Amino acid sequence: MGKIELRDFDGDLTALPSMAYDTLFEEYGQDTWLDLNRPEIARHLFADVPDPRFLIGAYDGTRLVAFIANVPRTYRFNGRTYRGVASTMMAVHKDYRGAVAYLISECLRRNAEFGADLALIILEKGKHSWRLFEQALKPKYRIEQLKPMWAIARGVDLDKIVESQHLKWYEAAGIRLLGAHRPIAAPAVSGTVRLYRDADLGEILALTRRYSDQNCLVRVFQPESLARRLYTEGVTSTLVYERGAAVEGFINFTVHELVSRQGRYRWAWIDFLYWEGLTTKEQQALLAGLWQASREQGCIGILEWDKNYYAKGALFRSRFVPYPHSIEVNAWILNPDLSLQGIDRIVEQIV
Repeated sequence: MGKIELRDFDGDLTALPSMAYDTLFEEYGQDTWLDLNRPEIARHLFADVPDPRFLIGAYDGTRLVAFIANVPRTYRFNGRTYRGVASTMMAVHKDYRGAVAYLISECLRRNAEFGADLALIILEKGKHSWRLFEQALKPKYRIEQLKPMWAIARGVDLDKIVESQHLKWYEAAGIRLLGAHRPIAAPAVSGTVRLYRDADLGEILALTRRYSDQNCLVRVFQPESLARRLYTEGVTSTLVYERGAAVEGFINFTVHELVSRQGRYRWAWIDFLYWEGLTTKEQQALLAGLWQASREQGCIGILEWDKNYYAKGALFRSRFVPYPHSIEVNAWILNPDLSLQGIDRIVEQIV
């Protein structure tokens, strides 16, 4: 092991999985983990990064041994606009775990240099990164816990879910009894559910501006970034509900891969949706379109986190069920006049 140097990431996307996978397999054992290091996802996230200083690597010579990405964001909160970053993809090679503390210190220094008001980071309770935050970082930095989040899921391919999640026979039987693996039936509605088209961008941008920011942290989109989020081949897709030649609602999702020693399993993670003003049947029609699109892209299930910014009744009526995973959304607060402690609604993707 040589001298560790912190510097801008050199852009070699193949180095990310080489650095992270051994550590993730060791930490998660037989459980599944979200692969943010696959090149398609990394390339998609990095498209929002205007400056190489937002991507920080720790190097032993030319070898990448730890990494964190700071993806710039703009947020609305209680009538004001704030500059932020989503700190994500934090990973370290298992032989260099001590480098993480230095990496995070450099991350915070750069975020302050960029003029960020906050940096969001999402942690899975009980894992190494969570313990690092609890024991080494929270005592030194102003870190606020925004909210814990629980997941709900809807089956698409139950056999693959049983295989990947090691479900007991009675758990699988319960899912079958609820019908939480069958297609979501599309009711008769006056409008049309279809895939996003480029011409929809302006209408969807207008819908995102309707999210309330009262006690809610809301991501503010620029058109170019939103266009990538709505459709990037092989990564993100969007279903829209059109009524009277106008887009009245949408559901956007990312095709993520959850990895375990059993293999790779594709899931559709809901990132953003807007369906205020849609009837119960119209919401169900949109979910039916989501189920079909997820199956066509090879996903074994659909997953959503408890972001709490919209009414989830339609999901439960469509037999979404609790999924046994939870996370914590935390924020490094860099603006002394800002506090996000205890907010219960977030309009942001989970990465």
